[in-house]
Amino acid sequence: MFDRPQLHSERATSFQRAIALTERQQAVLRAVVEDYVRTAVPVGSKTLVQRHGLRVSPATVRSAMAELEALGLLSHPHTSAGRVPSDLGYRVYVESLMREAQLDRADQLMIRHQFSQVQLTSNEWLRLAASILAGSTRSASVVTPARSRRARFGHLQLVQLADQSRLAVLVLADGNVVQRRLERAAVDRLGPEATIGQEELDAVATTFNAELPGLAAPAVRRRTARQGALQALVGEAVASLLEESDSAAVEEVITDGLANVLEQPEFAQGSKLRGVLEVLQRSDFLEQLIPVLARRRGVHVIIGRENSIDAMHEVSFIFAPYGEPDQALGMLGVLGPTRMPYPRAIPTVRYLSTLMNELITSHHETHD
Repeated sequence: MFDRPQLHSERATSFQRAIALTERQQAVLRAVVEDYVRTAVPVGSKTLVQRHGLRVSPATVRSAMAELEALGLLSHPHTSAGRVPSDLGYRVYVESLMREAQLDRADQLMIRHQFSQVQLTSNEWLRLAASILAGSTRSASVVTPARSRRARFGHLQLVQLADQSRLAVLVLADGNVVQRRLERAAVDRLGPEATIGQEELDAVATTFNAELPGLAAPAVRRRTARQGALQALVGEAVASLLEESDSAAVEEVITDGLANVLEQPEFAQGSKLRGVLEVLQRSDFLEQLIPVLARRRGVHVIIGRENSIDAMHEVSFIFAPYGEPDQALGMLGVLGPTRMPYPRAIPTVRYLSTLMNELITSHHETHD
């Protein structure tokens, strides 16, 4: 199991209080971050003066850069006279120096129109979210389906099939569907003189749908065990389905835009990105983020070595929850090199999260 990564909430202000910079240091750090994000080339003092009109001499800028390096906000690659931001430098930039580039109205309307063309809660809907995130930020995107931390009963249908076997189709409270054939011999033993047909199955389903909505596996098992033999048998099958769903909290990760990351010089060697993807496909990494998202809404950022996993030390991960914390919660976000366009990525993730929450709420109100 991984150590829990250090997480940042957009509401946090601890870094702003801990590191007090002069106005000149703030201006220089902002300029270094923005130049390096744009060019991927270490930034020198003359370049900053020329590009940003700082109205001070290169020597003054060099002095400020040296001060920022001493504070651990910049680093000095040995092969270059220029500086690059450290993970801490990016953190201070994100916390207090960044000017967010909000999505313009035309982009928002286009995104809303795209979502109106696909079925809500379908995989196509999730793939669309991943595609929009990747395209808008020129980074890789990550989206997980919204799932309950504990599977709960939604609606049951029992069907007698042509081969006389019986099928239980269970819709979970979060909208996911699971199913299982009831053991034929076990059902037949309940009615040796009268075959248990569709009418009897419908009666059980009707009772369960009236009494069990919102219950998790233990409560389903307790409630149905006190009923008749057929109800107890079906109840055990339903409880088992719920338990199996509990163990698959993050069973699918949808990604897009990997080519965007491969185009960046930091990932010219594909093996680096492969290690990142392997981490994302391991459910224990993403699963440990879900409780954090349930407690703290909003955008979260993990920058470089703030993550305890070696493979993630050269990437930043910007993500937010969507869904309903008490029912079903999913995650969406973008990742790329720490040299990431944070002013674009953070508001884009925020907007998609807000929009998906709005659409889910509207969908549930329509179908209630």
